[in-house]
Amino acid sequence: MTGWPLQSVSVSMGRVFTPNDAAPFDTINAVLEVFQALSHPVRLEICRRLMTRQHSVGELCAALDLKQYAVSQQLAVLRKAEIVATKRDARHIIYLLSNDKVRRILRVSIANLVQPAEQFEMADLDKKQQAGGFARVR
Repeated sequence: MTGWPLQSVSVSMGRVFTPNDAAPFDTINAVLEVFQALSHPVRLEICRRLMTRQHSVGELCAALDLKQYAVSQQLAVLRKAEIVATKRDARHIIYLLSNDKVRRILRVSIANLVQPAEQFEMADLDKKQQAGGFARVR
């Protein structure tokens, strides 16, 4: 937490939290873990692909043109950050974006940074999400 005062961290509503208050620092650490997990280009692309549908490791390897060990390594980081989850489908492990808050962060980020010609994809994602195309796991 370089650059942040160790004595206190101010939060909205005028409340000042001290190092003895566990919740704010736990929250900060949780936020940092999510953003660190999303900061790698391969992990970000994996999440972008998982926004539209579930994928097996093999499908992700083919789509990203990467070896299985490289994709599995990145998926492990995303699992640890509780961004993706798995389910078994016969002999395959299927990955899905399981964190709705991360889904919203990605959707808003993409919508705000995407070029106008690519905007239609976000509209499709919104329709799919509203139609229940994204199942929650937990």
